[in-house]
Amino acid sequence: MTGRDYSYRKSWLVDRMKLLAPSFAVEIYGFAVMNNHFHLVLHYDPKACESWSDEEVARRWVEAFPPVEHGKVAAERKAEKQEMLLGDPDRLARLRRTLGSLSAFMKHLKQPIARRANLEDECGGHFFEHRFYSGALLTEEALLAAMVYVDLNPVRANQVRSLIKCRDTSAAERLRVNDAAALEEYLGPLISGLRDPGGKTKPLLNVTLAAYLTLLQDIVAAETGASEAPDRVARWIARASSLRKRQRAYGSRELLREWTAERGMRLLEEPMLA
Repeated sequence: MTGRDYSYRKSWLVDRMKLLAPSFAVEIYGFAVMNNHFHLVLHYDPKACESWSDEEVARRWVEAFPPVEHGKVAAERKAEKQEMLLGDPDRLARLRRTLGSLSAFMKHLKQPIARRANLEDECGGHFFEHRFYSGALLTEEALLAAMVYVDLNPVRANQVRSLIKCRDTSAAERLRVNDAAALEEYLGPLISGLRDPGGKTKPLLNVTLAAYLTLLQDIVAAETGASEAPDRVARWIARASSLRKRQRAYGSRELLREWTAERGMRLLEEPMLA
């Protein structure tokens, strides 16, 4: 233990996430950056990149990895870099695959953070100890339970005792919304690389932002002993608690059987989420 406060590094990861996600085939619904790990809840479409034009691929790549001069983004050179990419079909094909890959997204999210931290610490080696783990969320209930689990990580880690103090989370991002109209809209992704800004698509969640924030507050109150949990809140606490580490998928019994059968796998235990 060094006694140093490294909490400022959490913003590195959040900023990097906001830069990359609009260019990759992902939508981020939830995140929490903790002291020694982080969680993401995202929607991933591996086939989305196949429909992007070459111009779109080049634009996305340059936005995610802009030209840099003297340590600063050289915005005036973005168009030039895009033209160079469009003149190299083989490279463009590789970049399309990269932008459509979840593994590549995680790699490019973590690597610059690791290099920056190691440079600051004057050391080498792996900054992130393990490769990322992912589990499929097969139902709306599973997706919402995962978001609850992630957003309330600081509470469950006994770092804070109120929702308003959950820093470096998607809940904190959503709490910044002061628009009454936004509170009554269905929950959407915080960052999206799968839709145009302002684009309207069928929501994955049929719950409003106001209802979700109320649910989080009710769960915090119940788990910190501030109030008893009514049945509705108790059910969501149980669903979030059932998200076991290393479980490959979450959902109804029927969907889990279909998911495992499609992959030549066998369902070893009863599903955790109904």
